[in-house]
Amino acid sequence: MRLTHHLLALATMAAMSSVHAADAPSSAGGANPAYKVVSSIKTDGQGDIRALEVDSAGRKLYIGRDGALEIVNLDTDKKIGQVPVRGHASGVAIAPDIQRGYVTSASDGSITVFDLASLQVIKTVKSTGSRPTSVEYVPGAKRVYVVNEGDGKVTALAADTGAVVGTATLGGKLRGIGSDTRGDVFVADAERHVLHVLNTATLATRGSIATWPATEPVAMSVDDKERRLYVSTASGRMVVLDPDIGQMVGYVSTGAGEAGIAAQFGANRFVRLFVPSADGALTVVKNAKLTASVESKLPSSGTKSSAVAVDAKSGRAFLAGATEVLVLNK
Repeated sequence: MRLTHHLLALATMAAMSSVHAADAPSSAGGANPAYKVVSSIKTDGQGDIRALEVDSAGRKLYIGRDGALEIVNLDTDKKIGQVPVRGHASGVAIAPDIQRGYVTSASDGSITVFDLASLQVIKTVKSTGSRPTSVEYVPGAKRVYVVNEGDGKVTALAADTGAVVGTATLGGKLRGIGSDTRGDVFVADAERHVLHVLNTATLATRGSIATWPATEPVAMSVDDKERRLYVSTASGRMVVLDPDIGQMVGYVSTGAGEAGIAAQFGANRFVRLFVPSADGALTVVKNAKLTASVESKLPSSGTKSSAVAVDAKSGRAFLAGATEVLVLNK
């Protein structure tokens, strides 16, 4: 699955001719009005917000703070409860099919497993690596995969019990994680500028996919139906990869610095991406006929966080502020 620099260069030259021309944002008026901050959601916790997750079907927004994961009703924007967390909540994933939630704490080195209905803690597990952050639930494997930024390890848990079932040692500077329905987990390595590909069952490495010409991959969104990986980076570009051929098929320019990513999926198709970057900009990327292009840009959202989530039902996006969550809509 590895690409030579020659093949990468050919792929990039082909992609630049179409994608680079699409970097200019659409007009703020007409059919594609720009996204803007329309409201905010106040939080009760301490410290900055490092993790956001939306359960569109369950109508809940999960907000990671210091010492707790706060839960907000998506229809009222009111807090409905919280889950205690040891240290600072760094990442969150949910498993609605088995009514479980998972919160990582980089400062405590642990993963909290909780019940989605009662919000009661079921188990707190010590990670097999240091500084656990990004976390991904894979329904087909019934496992949870946790990225440990401190030492380049990926920890696998049994989704129902929270028991540790394996560890993959990749090294590098691991960041975001994503998965597909074909048995693969993708892990961003910001040091080596690649996505590692792991088998979900064995945790064996199946190779890697270079993110060049973008560098320092941070987070990703997987469009499993159309077989595309959308990867935000710290190099001012969001790169689009085809995981089946291990090739870059396009990119769009984003803001400067580390960037997050969240995807809006419609009933039958992938619609758009929200990419906030460390310089405070928000780039909204639309998807049309497998071609990513900039729909609109918000030069300054008022926050420099890369934590972002989107509600598929309302189309609202949520950005992490210092003490509140910013709500964006057209």
